[in-house]
Amino acid sequence: MEKRNTLLVMSLIVFVFCTIYIGTDLLAPIVTEGKSNEPINVEIIQNNDELINISEITAPSTTILIQKESSPEEELVTYNEELNIAESDGASVTIAQLAIFVSEDERKSRTLIESVNLNLGCLDEGKNQDPENQWEVLDNENKYTDNTLNISLKVESTVKIDINCISNMILKILNDPRGWSTIANKKFQFTSFERSDFEIIFATPNTVDELCAPLATSGIYSCRRENKVVLNYFRWLAGAKDFGTDLATYRLYLVNHEVGHMLGWGHSSCPTEGALAPLMMQQSKSTNGCRPYGWPTYERLADIYNTQK
Repeated sequence: MEKRNTLLVMSLIVFVFCTIYIGTDLLAPIVTEGKSNEPINVEIIQNNDELINISEITAPSTTILIQKESSPEEELVTYNEELNIAESDGASVTIAQLAIFVSEDERKSRTLIESVNLNLGCLDEGKNQDPENQWEVLDNENKYTDNTLNISLKVESTVKIDINCISNMILKILNDPRGWSTIANKKFQFTSFERSDFEIIFATPNTVDELCAPLATSGIYSCRRENKVVLNYFRWLAGAKDFGTDLATYRLYLVNHEVGHMLGWGHSSCPTEGALAPLMMQQSKSTNGCRPYGWPTYERLADIYNTQK
């Protein structure tokens, strides 16, 4: 009996030792907070104790959680082929390695852009329609420049969007420090179609389906097709289910997401429930438990550390 008690005590000591000194390696790494309106320095601690410093995120009270790398089996993504729903440019889906959390007030505040009102969306109910021409084209005399992303713009004549207002909105979005210009290291400018690298088009659902074919946009999706970013007017008005009444975030997302495809970015996934949705996630379909978001923040981090594209 004494020998048996001794073995039990020794087993208990071994169990406690393993729990304290080995089990801690399995704890998920976490995160940090920063002061309002100041850049925050985030130290992400990986299991190998290597530190990564991120100093370019202006995100008050932002929490970043690094995810464990998925196994090949976990990375498999299936689609309903019977519905033939467009995957924009057919890009593959990558699994997000980070989860970013902010308060709801902070999430909504990130739709604010100087001199732009995403809630109004440049809608013009009194816009005169031209029955003679299908398209209204943005006029400008800008020359093509190599160190700039040159884009052209046209709006279908039946789409009640003011073309000058929307051109200003698009440039403000794309050239915002939180946006694609920071990742591409180039500013965007409007030029004529003949001098452009790619074209942005606002169109009605039927026209979107024609321009996006053979991608099946089914009257409800937008797409990037060849050198065209085609934005669905229906979506601009209605948003998407998981966005609720938050049209500002949806419109921000719609422009940035499709331009992201033009810049070569594929689709992503929701890293974990309650986190901000990666911009390149197909949020028009579902955010899968993530919270709607319209800036390429995950993509900036992936670009900095060359983790995915």
